[in-house]
Amino acid sequence: MLLTMKTAVQHQWINSWDIMRTWCYSAPLLLGFLLSALELTECAVINILVKEGTTIHINSTVSTKCKVCIRQKQPVCQSSVVLKSDTLLDFNCLQPENVFNIHIFRDIGQTVRIKIEPKDDPAFQRFNRTFIWNLKALSTNSFNLNFSMGLQQIRHTDNCPDKHIYTLRVMNGIVGRFCQNGSIRQVDIQNIGKLSLEVSGGQRLDGKRIDVSLGLKMNSLAYFHVNLQMKRTTQDFFSLQYPGSFPSNAETVWSFTVPPAYYTSVNLLNYTVPTCLQPTSTPTMTYTWKGKEPVVKRLNATQPSAEPGNFSLSLKNCQMIPLSQKGLRVNFQISTFKKSRVAGQCAGDLAENEMLQIRVKRKSPKSACVLKSNSFPTDTVTIASGGHFDLYFIDCNKDELELTVNNTIECKEWQNCTNTLFPLHFFYEQNCIQGVAKTINWHLDGPENSAVELRSSTDGLGYSVPEQKCNSNVLLDVSHVDRGITVGQFCPKGPIRSITIHESMIAVTVSFATASDHSLVTNLIMNYLFRQGISEHYIFTVAPRNDYPALLATPAWPSELKPSYTVSWIVTLESKFKSKLEFRNVSQPKCKEVNASIVVQSIDSKKLLYSTKNDENMKDLPLLESFYLNMTNCKSPTGAFRAMMQITLQSNTNQLLGIILGIMGILLAVVITAMVLFIVFRRKKKRNKAPPLSVSNPNEHAVLPGLHVFPRTLEKEDLHHYDYIDDTLVYSDLCKDDIEQ
Repeated sequence: MLLTMKTAVQHQWINSWDIMRTWCYSAPLLLGFLLSALELTECAVINILVKEGTTIHINSTVSTKCKVCIRQKQPVCQSSVVLKSDTLLDFNCLQPENVFNIHIFRDIGQTVRIKIEPKDDPAFQRFNRTFIWNLKALSTNSFNLNFSMGLQQIRHTDNCPDKHIYTLRVMNGIVGRFCQNGSIRQVDIQNIGKLSLEVSGGQRLDGKRIDVSLGLKMNSLAYFHVNLQMKRTTQDFFSLQYPGSFPSNAETVWSFTVPPAYYTSVNLLNYTVPTCLQPTSTPTMTYTWKGKEPVVKRLNATQPSAEPGNFSLSLKNCQMIPLSQKGLRVNFQISTFKKSRVAGQCAGDLAENEMLQIRVKRKSPKSACVLKSNSFPTDTVTIASGGHFDLYFIDCNKDELELTVNNTIECKEWQNCTNTLFPLHFFYEQNCIQGVAKTINWHLDGPENSAVELRSSTDGLGYSVPEQKCNSNVLLDVSHVDRGITVGQFCPKGPIRSITIHESMIAVTVSFATASDHSLVTNLIMNYLFRQGISEHYIFTVAPRNDYPALLATPAWPSELKPSYTVSWIVTLESKFKSKLEFRNVSQPKCKEVNASIVVQSIDSKKLLYSTKNDENMKDLPLLESFYLNMTNCKSPTGAFRAMMQITLQSNTNQLLGIILGIMGILLAVVITAMVLFIVFRRKKKRNKAPPLSVSNPNEHAVLPGLHVFPRTLEKEDLHHYDYIDDTLVYSDLCKDDIEQ
């Protein structure tokens, strides 16, 4: 039994280590009358070769009974060991790779030039291991680390695809964490530092050569040499110790080599500014291009964009207040792109009388699109009436820029605006401005004590409420400018034909759920006019359709109607339809004096169809004709007054029956008329039957009785045609002769 167990364990270790091993076995056996115990221990003896100048630390990561044992005359087993020379060791557990980590240290000092080529021991391949190079030189020197494979900086929480993570440290903290195969070709650090390479357990070591040399003394904590690639890319870079605080009064420099015909932009993705010891001092980013004066930028300023040529970037911290909780943290991004073959440019002026303002904004800071105003890169440009603008677009698609338009329309004199219908549209001559419309605002300012009427110029409007959202890219918001009261939100296409508001200053905002070309709103769906004041605060004209119910709601739904406010709906029905008015959701207040009211009245007959006080229950109403719905809130309500209704059309059967009977009456009249005409025609035909031939014909021509036309000539007469022949007439002369004889 013991032999079988030993063979199985030995096979497992051979597969795990792939090296020659010797096996140790001990089996103390206690025999007694009441107790018998058997203990079996298997261990693999590993021969570790330690190079000169290298130290290996084997440490347990968890609390366990598993030990690492150094094989000597008297074996020593413990939770960690430090190896500085060749050693035989083993572990007293089956899977030590789950318990121990390996750290391999090597010191690099005053050597002018050395090549670091990490090498793995097959005995350690299943362990998590870290290769660490301690860098220490004279204070007059620095270390230049040249990475042949290139590095890419990553966040402190990120991992590398190949499970190889490089970490570079200096005395003051972590320079950064990196993956292989990036654009960082060299990093210079001060005279004391540490470079480490972490390799995950089970991963074969694939570390590339690193050339280390001594350099001159440097003031910055780190100096990065970055070779940007000849393609459109975006790369992240982080300040030292990120997300921790950058050291006080310290500096880091990045030097960027830019490919020919390529441009770079710098975007700050995330940063925090510390509290400086001197209030006038602040962290800065300094940019230097060859042949140009350095450009100093604060972190809250717009950073350079679409700049050609190689440049360096220096991040300098201020002298921070000791123990300051808020430090300097910077995460910036470098975008590289080739200049477009065609770069957009747009210049012009906005006339003063237009009262128009256009704002152009880059949608994403990560976008490679470059927006310049008067040759300066920026994220947002605002163009106002009476101002000149000179915009420049580099490598921009139209959907990378969005437009916000504010347009104020004034009409203070009645003779210029009464009863005149104007369109609400966004139109400007300078259509070279790139971008898509996001929001368009109109501020309508009419004569004093006037009302604003908004009319649909297309297929009506529909309410957009939480219970029934817009299924459209366009959303209209109507509100009072001064009072901060929302009239409502509306969608294109619906039963509402017009909205009249007892207010001379109204704001109409059109927003787009997704980006839309501004040319789509040059002829928008609304018209407006200023008219004399109305008695109600709001009047809606509604024309329900048969294909879907018409939803109505009090202004500002689901908010309440303001105290003493009145709203009316004028609902027009076609004669072939009747309707049902349903009160879906009504909240009624308690009033101290006059109650809130809801009134329904027919338009044609002026008949009162329904009236309720605020303490009555709402009832659905069948309505046979066009009607007028009015709601009035009380002066001092306790609670909210709001209502939502629905109008559903149905075919008007009485009207249809009348139409059918009318059609049948017309058909019956036509039939009777046809019968009378037929009888008259038959009688007339019999009276007009041809008379008999004359017996006596004294004239030269034969004449029929009653025929009052000039007789035909002999040549035109048909002597062989007779309508009727009587024998007595033909043979009358012969009969007479016989009688005389």
